[in-house]
Amino acid sequence: MRPAVPPLRAPVARLLGDRREIGPIGTASRIGGGLIAIGLPVVLAGFSWWDAALALVVLPLVATGAAALVTAVYERLAPQALARRHTICSGPACWLTAIMLAVALALGALTPASGDVAFWVWLGVSMLLAAARGYGGCELLAAPNLITGRRDQIGCIIYTPIDRAEARRLGE
Repeated sequence: MRPAVPPLRAPVARLLGDRREIGPIGTASRIGGGLIAIGLPVVLAGFSWWDAALALVVLPLVATGAAALVTAVYERLAPQALARRHTICSGPACWLTAIMLAVALALGALTPASGDVAFWVWLGVSMLLAAARGYGGCELLAAPNLITGRRDQIGCIIYTPIDRAEARRLGE
């Protein structure tokens, strides 16, 4: 029987999840990548309230909708390709990346926000969220999975090879 979660830890446990799909190397690489993705653009270009709104509110919500759209299109038109979404570079991952980059740059052109800075900050925050939750998929789905309570995955060019090598090393 599973021990009861103390009342104060219950919201944190729900937020972070109770199972980790990545090991210490995957976690550390996501933390390092996230800090670099956040810090470098902020230091080089600055960070405004518009950038924060775009990076922390708008892009996670758009990613949630875009992930659902990409998945629905692949389920209807190419279900065999959707079955391979756990590969290093999958069609759904490429489309989701392209959609998110286009949305960030378009919103950067239409608002006072810097779309490229907001995009990188969003990716960095997503990497940190994936590290905290132990999420083993692409960081593009870290916020959508938190919002929907799911653990959908698509392949990631950077982190899938790290996670696979670490799993082999640990004998999983």
